[in-house]
Formats: sequence, C-alpha cells, structure tokens
Amino acid sequence: MVCVLNEPWLHNGKLSNVYVLYGTEKYLLDTWEREIVKAANPSGDQFDVMRLDLHETSLDTALDEAETVPFFSEYRTVVVKHAQFLTGAKEKQKQNVDRLTEYALQPAPYSVLVFIVEAEKLDERKKVVKRLKERAIVLEAKKPSQTELMRYVGDELSRRGQKMERSTVERLLFLCQDDWGKLVRELEKLQLYASDGAEIPLDVVNDLVPRTLEDNVFQLSEFLVARRADAALRLVRDLEKQGQELIGLLSLLARQYRNMYLTKQLTEKGYGEKQIASKIGAHPYTVKLAGQASRNFTEAQLATALTVIAEADESMKTGRGDKQIVFDTLVCQLTLL
Repeated sequence: MVCVLNEPWLHNGKLSNVYVLYGTEKYLLDTWEREIVKAANPSGDQFDVMRLDLHETSLDTALDEAETVPFFSEYRTVVVKHAQFLTGAKEKQKQNVDRLTEYALQPAPYSVLVFIVEAEKLDERKKVVKRLKERAIVLEAKKPSQTELMRYVGDELSRRGQKMERSTVERLLFLCQDDWGKLVRELEKLQLYASDGAEIPLDVVNDLVPRTLEDNVFQLSEFLVARRADAALRLVRDLEKQGQELIGLLSLLARQYRNMYLTKQLTEKGYGEKQIASKIGAHPYTVKLAGQASRNFTEAQLATALTVIAEADESMKTGRGDKQIVFDTLVCQLTLL
C-alpha cells in the first residue's frame, strides 16, 4: 500500500529526531515503528533502543533517555507507547508536557524519539500538539478502505504472478474482518500454499482462513434458507461446544435477517450494494450475501422471521423457557417459512 511503500517516516530521505504516530490502524502503527527503528539502527543492535510505556513510567524519563548519548549506534531510539497526553483523554498521570514542548524546538541530534498514540485523533488545541506538528513528523494511521485493501491484495498477488477472482478477494476480506494485519498474515499463508503463477480459488480460501463467528452465523442462515433444520441444529450444537452462548447467536441471527429484510426492501427501490451497505451500516460482502439469501423470501416472510426471532429473544431474556428449546424451536419455525 502506498502509505507504507513511500516511506513517509523519512523527510528528504532522512530520519526526523521526533515522531508522533497516531491512529486506529495498529498494523500500520507497528509497521512504521519497526521501520523507523530499523532505519535508526540498521545493525539491529538493541542496546541503544529503549521502549517505554507511559502507563508505567513518565514523560520525563523518556526525555532523559532521548538526551542520553548512544553508545554503539548513530542514534539512540526511544519508543514511547500510550502517549495519551497528546489526545483529549483524561490523564491518569500528569506529564511534563512543557518540557517536551521545549525539547521539540531543539531535539537531541543523536536521538530518534517516537511517540505512539492509539487514538483516532490528537487534541489540536494543546500547545504541545501544535509544536509537534510544526517540528516533528506526525503520521496518521487510518483504517484502510475496502478499495485500498482490494488494491493491496491485487498488488501482492501480482508480485508472484498469482490470481484471485474478485468475489474470492471479497470473501477473504470478509473473513479477515477488514483487519489489515490479519489480512497480511492470511494472504501470505494462501500465497505460500499456492504455487507462483497459480490462481487461488474460493475453496482454498474457505479451507485455510479461519471462520469468524459472524461467518458461522451466515452458514446457519444458509441452512435455514435451504430448509435444512438438521444441519442448522448440528451447527448450533458445534458452536455451543466452542463456548458460544445461544443468546449471542440469536442476536447475530437477528441482525442477519434484518439485513436480508432491509436489503430486499432497498434493492426493490433501486439501491445498489454499496449504497445499501452505507445506508444500513453493514459490510459490503454482508449485503451481497444478504441480497442473495433474500431472493428466497417475500418481504412478508422476512417480516414474519423478524417477529418470531424477537419473540424467541424475549423468551430467552425473561426466562420463560429453556434457552436450548427456545432456540431449537426457532430454527424449526424459520425453516418452515
């Protein structure tokens, strides 16, 4: 992906003495941190690399480390985790931000100080944040869009001359829950399994990539749509053995039928899959599957399904019946629609 390959942590090909890495995409934060440390210490010697956690130590300690001359490397690298004082969050421990504000004006030339902030945004009102944005390299690790993840998969496949159908890539992204770090690991596994120049088919993705709970509920709904009560009940028992609570499964099943109902309604009004996904707040692949499944029902049947699911939910929560009996009865009701 461009944000990684273009080495945004370098300025005119050189390291900065101070970095602020913030955002919600942990994989990107970890990648940037690793690359900065590697660039500052190409030998891999960890003697001049310090990693501190502001949940356990102070900003003063981090600045003391940054002002310590390195012993064996060109730079002393100080990585500071949980720098929440740069956000609007309430601080558990008051930090000496004035010292950092001054330090940023003239940082030690022999140090690379890296602040990691796992938060969506910094508090732009704070003087220290304004100073750092002026004097340091500040990088935001945004969650990639599905389009960016699709492009990433395409680029990685092209490097080895491999191919994957678009629908298979969509399936892979869904199984990875659009988690970039998980996607990287699972794609690497798939590429190692397939030979160079080969196509990676859907069945290989289904076999090698672990199913999520949501995906198991999709399979459950597929059994219900196909009127296969026996297969549906076997899957429910298997999920129970894995520690899944019936009330949780019911909640996910309700969401699946709600998505089917809304997708059918909106499709008939002329909305496309992307528009529907945005409107109902669902994953595009979820909408695709919901649309396919909804073709087996009328709108009235789906409304009935939502009603019996709501009744089962109330029975479970109020203790009016044994949860397993209530759920099994619901399965039979849904297969008879």
